[in-house]
Amino acid sequence: MSYPPHGPPPPPYYGHSGWNPPPPPYPPRHTYPPTDYGQVTPQHPPPMPYYVPGTMMVPVPVMPPPDANQPTYITNYIYHGETSSTPSEQVQISETAGDYDWVPTTSTTASSLTGKAVIGGQEGWDGSPLWVIRAWHNGELIPGKLSVRHNAASVMFNGKEIPVQNIEVLCAKPDYLRWVPASNGAVPPGAIAGGRTTSGETLYVGRARHQLSLTPGKVHPTHNTCYIGFGGAEIAYKMYDVLCRIS
Repeated sequence: MSYPPHGPPPPPYYGHSGWNPPPPPYPPRHTYPPTDYGQVTPQHPPPMPYYVPGTMMVPVPVMPPPDANQPTYITNYIYHGETSSTPSEQVQISETAGDYDWVPTTSTTASSLTGKAVIGGQEGWDGSPLWVIRAWHNGELIPGKLSVRHNAASVMFNGKEIPVQNIEVLCAKPDYLRWVPASNGAVPPGAIAGGRTTSGETLYVGRARHQLSLTPGKVHPTHNTCYIGFGGAEIAYKMYDVLCRIS
């Protein structure tokens, strides 16, 4: 090996005796991508991280079974004019102080009697219950219906369905009432008197089916008819049910 005229290069200076040379530098944190040799390539951003939720177990509380020793409702058979004794549906009645009571209230506050009122039928268009009520109109005490969901009560008079506000709701003792089929103004023994006309004739609590509804109304014996209110009109039926005491 040949050197320049002034000799070989001096060794590196490491300071005083015993001093060790520094360690080699750390490798670079980033490396450059290989060359693309002049080709134009699209620059795609790196994918963003995303979160995938895992499955979480949620405890579901188990409700205790109802206490059979404290029933709220009782059921009676409901008859719809059939001669068969086979029940077709149920009516809900709850216990009150007497065998049955007419409780004064209004169409907008009667919901406080939920669980006590006699359910006489249901609306055909939404299935909501219709309660048995009565109210005074033009000097007569007339049985009618209350749609408790819609806060609307009415009775029938002179061919029309009359809206009423001040009403009495029928509440009954368990196992005391049932619906009995009848026709042509007849009323079975034990029929519940719901009102009277200005001439003193007794009106009874009845009901009839009309356009998918089962509607409480009044049985007018001398008219040989049960009247119900529907769509603003008084509808007459010759076959109907009468609410009766169980003997």
